[in-house]
Amino acid sequence: MKLGLITFGITYLLGSCVTNTPTQPPDTHLPPAYRGTTAATSASLADVPWKELYPDPILEDLVAKALTRNLTAQAAYATVLAAQQNVIITHANELPAVQATLQTPYQAVVGGKPALTPGGAFAPELALAASYQIDVFGRLRSSTDASRAQLLATQAGYETVLWTLVSQVASAYFQLRELDAVEDLTHKTAALRAENLRLVKLRVQFGEASLQDQRQAEQSLLSVTKSLPLIRQSIEQTENTLSILDGEYPHDISRGLPLKDQVALPLLPPAGIPSQLLVRRPDIIQAEETLVAADAQIDVARKLLYPSFNFGVSAAAQGTLTTGVAPGLPKILSGINGVSGVFYGPYGVFAILPQVTQLIFNGGAPQARVRAAQAQQQQAALSYAQTVLQAFEEVANGVVAYNQQRLTRAQDQLYEAASLDSTRLAHLRYEEGQTSFLEVLDAESRSYQAQVDTEQALLNERLALVQLYLALGGGWQTQARPTPAPGTTAGSQPPSGASAPQPTSSASR
Repeated sequence: MKLGLITFGITYLLGSCVTNTPTQPPDTHLPPAYRGTTAATSASLADVPWKELYPDPILEDLVAKALTRNLTAQAAYATVLAAQQNVIITHANELPAVQATLQTPYQAVVGGKPALTPGGAFAPELALAASYQIDVFGRLRSSTDASRAQLLATQAGYETVLWTLVSQVASAYFQLRELDAVEDLTHKTAALRAENLRLVKLRVQFGEASLQDQRQAEQSLLSVTKSLPLIRQSIEQTENTLSILDGEYPHDISRGLPLKDQVALPLLPPAGIPSQLLVRRPDIIQAEETLVAADAQIDVARKLLYPSFNFGVSAAAQGTLTTGVAPGLPKILSGINGVSGVFYGPYGVFAILPQVTQLIFNGGAPQARVRAAQAQQQQAALSYAQTVLQAFEEVANGVVAYNQQRLTRAQDQLYEAASLDSTRLAHLRYEEGQTSFLEVLDAESRSYQAQVDTEQALLNERLALVQLYLALGGGWQTQARPTPAPGTTAGSQPPSGASAPQPTSSASR
């Protein structure tokens, strides 16, 4: 007992001299404001919930389905569940291990056996053993810290999937509504040009127009109608994309608000304070937690160089029953056979096994593991810095894209209005005989393309806002867990009695 107390005292004294390496993300020297913004403000577009940013009920339903049914999201969530259990497994190494063993061996000897050899032996044994690795230098604790950080990184990876899903569904839906608008415009334009062709044919019959005018009218009509199959193809393919994002087989998609009524577009969306980006974007949180896990792995690798202390205790109860010790003895020696069939026991066995293990030589593998862990930590630090840089690039690109797309849309609308009025004037001039039919066709072609360009500009403006919202880290906070696919189970809670940490952002620690 004294030896055990001395062992505990020495090991914990040694352990107090070794502390874990503190983990801090590298200083990324954040700028005071995003490029393209006048000044940093506390408000941010990312603070707006996606349900408020996208008021269309059909779009809201599509996004909600994607967040719960998308197969990529389900796979990412299953990875989180596995990481939760891995924390439990790793943490279990810090706790004592207890096992019970029941043995009932029976041995029988047949044939010509030597004298005094039992014919049969039955020796049951019930044993209880406990072992505990004393975490003197904190290696097991560092391993658990690494698993916990990896869990948080996995959780952030799952949130990254949700984050991108919101923008993917919104972008695809806006593209679908733009295609719908172009298809409707094309049908209306085709109807107008079909009517023009009918009128030109009448003018040809009465000698007021030439056959060339009729052919040009036919070309004008066909130049529009030939685009309808491609538009329809794009519509159905976009519907298929939305169906797959929702975890469903391709099907028709319902329609909600027209494109021009989608999203309340601000003049200049607030971008917020740059430092807020570090806790708003899940990909940055994931990179930070990956760095934390890499730091912990350095501690694990370094502490493998130190001795390991194990303490074991076992207790057992057993007995022995022998039969046929010496059959066929002379009567004078028959007393020896009196032990046959007698059960000896139960008797107990108790053992204590303190153990210290120190690796002496293994070809430099432990030192190599330390250097490998340090290299991986450096890689994680660089990856974190690169993720932050990329995030600021995406915000800056989003700001300039939104600002310029708004200007482009305004110019396209002015050009559309001028083109439509030019078409009206061209028809008047042609009817009065002041110009050729070619001028009418040219004006109609320009006005149709101008209307298509306006719809595209409306789409680009909204897509730019979606990308800026994504770049600022909006859209993923407070999401429901995905619905498991058929034939699968998702144990979202750790087993009863186990304590797995709930994933939280490292910024809250």
